[in-house]
Amino acid sequence: MVKLKNVYLDSNVFIYVILYSGEIAEKSKEYLRKASDGEFNAYTSVLTWDEVVYVVGKVAGFEESLKVGKILLKMPFLEFLDVNYAICEDAQKLAERYKLLPRDAIHAALALRYCDGTIISNDADFDVVEGLRRFF
Repeated sequence: MVKLKNVYLDSNVFIYVILYSGEIAEKSKEYLRKASDGEFNAYTSVLTWDEVVYVVGKVAGFEESLKVGKILLKMPFLEFLDVNYAICEDAQKLAERYKLLPRDAIHAALALRYCDGTIISNDADFDVVEGLRRFF
C-alpha cells in the first residue's frame, strides 16, 4: 500500500459518508478515519463546503445541510485551501486541456499545487489529468 503524505479530499468523500451506505461510503469513512488519526495531512477546498452543503440540502433538507456544514468546518484534521486567481488560472488550463468541469478543474489544480497531485475521489474524470494520482 502506498504511504500517503499530503492528500486532497474531494467533496464526494464527505457526501458518501453523510448520505450513503455501501462500499464507497465505507472506503470514504476509512479515509476520514486515517486523516483524523494523522496518517496523512488532509486538505480540501473552500468549495467543498459549498458542494457538500448543497447536495445534503437537496437530499436531506436545509436544516440537515446546515448541521453538516458546521461539522465539516470544525474537522480539526482538515485544512481548507482558498481558491484564488492563480488557482483559477491553473484550473482554466486543466479544464481546457482535459475537458474538466469547472469545479473538478479547481479541485485538480489545488491537489496538484498543494498535495503533490494526490487526490482521494471516486470521480474517474480525474484519471486523465497528468500528474494527478487518484486513490479510492
